[in-house]
Amino acid sequence: MFYIKVYPYEFTTEISDLVRAFLPANMVRATDSCIMLGKNDYMLECKYIYRLREVIAISELKMDGNIVHADMQRTRTDASFKKRRLSIKNALKRSVYNILEQITGKDLDWGILTGIRPTKIVHQMLDEGENREYILKILKDDYLVSSEKAHLLTRTAYIQRPILKDNDDKKISIYINIPFCTTKCLYCSFPSDTIDSCRDNVDSYIQALIYELEMVIGSLKKEGYNIQSLYIGGGTPTSISSKQLGILLEAIDHIIDVECLEEYTIEGGRPDSMDMDKLSIMKRYGVGRISINPQTMNEHTLLKIGRAHTAKDILDCFQMARAVGFKSINMDVIVGLPGEGKEDIYSTMSEICRLKPENITVHTLAIKRASRLKEHMNDYSLIDSEMADDMLNICYDLLNSNGYIPYYLYRQKYMLGNAENVGYGLPGNECIYNIQMMEEKQSIVAFGANGITKLYFRDQNRIMRVPNVKNINQYISRIDEMIKRKTEGMLTF
Repeated sequence: MFYIKVYPYEFTTEISDLVRAFLPANMVRATDSCIMLGKNDYMLECKYIYRLREVIAISELKMDGNIVHADMQRTRTDASFKKRRLSIKNALKRSVYNILEQITGKDLDWGILTGIRPTKIVHQMLDEGENREYILKILKDDYLVSSEKAHLLTRTAYIQRPILKDNDDKKISIYINIPFCTTKCLYCSFPSDTIDSCRDNVDSYIQALIYELEMVIGSLKKEGYNIQSLYIGGGTPTSISSKQLGILLEAIDHIIDVECLEEYTIEGGRPDSMDMDKLSIMKRYGVGRISINPQTMNEHTLLKIGRAHTAKDILDCFQMARAVGFKSINMDVIVGLPGEGKEDIYSTMSEICRLKPENITVHTLAIKRASRLKEHMNDYSLIDSEMADDMLNICYDLLNSNGYIPYYLYRQKYMLGNAENVGYGLPGNECIYNIQMMEEKQSIVAFGANGITKLYFRDQNRIMRVPNVKNINQYISRIDEMIKRKTEGMLTF
């Protein structure tokens, strides 16, 4: 077991996440007390000294009470509390990184970065007036990020800037959650239900959702808020029937001035959940952007991960969407699905690039705790870090050669190869909602079960979360509470 003791304790989670990037997660345990170590146990102790605007971070790795590795980092810092705290945290993480690099022989492309939204670091420096060269230097020297990932981060942030700079306190985005799917995928941990298991609740859910929209959007209009983008996700929104989809979209059309939206997206997702009727309904009610998410174009993998469609179904659905008139389509792929290697991802990406969708999002498989994959890990063959890098590079090379540019990026815990998810688009086709949601510089008001509203307080650069309940039945029965919780939260906004 690898134990971690950190002073101050507030940095324990981030340092633990960094250690888990080097070591198997089940071997790492944080503690804030003295414990008896076993014969083969390690204890990593981290502390710091601050004096005369200098931070000295010290990490020591002990075994059997003896120090087997140690590292010290010294750095000058600003006198302000915020700058000092950041300097302490980064110095501690660098000292830990250096020890782990020695004992494992690994180096991480993302260096000491462990958070979901690494582009926030770049935006902060851009807001402070720093130039690209300085930002790249800080990413490499202070955060130990590889040159490749540093350039990916800065390029992505620069593409986002024109959209983020137009934000104001009265501009918001809307998220609507449809928590139903046709089947449950092997890797999925989202709190969604298969449509067959809860058909009796779908109508009641949609009515509760419409009621929540009417009440909350009405309050927002009275306060003068403007909706920039609307995103309907899930789950799989198109798993509901054509009639139910029409009822929902017609209600949205009455509640929201759809024609004034800059972007209106439905995450169709699975091609087996869409047909000409549903696509026509979406187009009729002003939806301008949809997702058709294959994840892979390999038949054997689709069967293995629990998808109820074929590669041909993906192609047919894409052509139907084009025929209906959709000019903005996103397609998702996942790198590292069980049993897949470099030839598989090359085949998938080549087929998708030939279709020329406006957006392609490349996800790296994450082993999520609530997924069936996590429960049955021994039944599947997964790639190592080196293979993950090779497969991601195949994707990035193909996308670059086909004219796609990165426009949003995020990371997750327990990703294969400690990698990243990147959204790519043809120039001028960047998804506004994805950028706003990921960078958290705009309020996102969320509706439906498990919808999490995030209210952004610009003057404090602070986010306040207002969650809805996850359970569908509780959402329906407690809808007035959900509305009250959200409207009261907006009164402080």
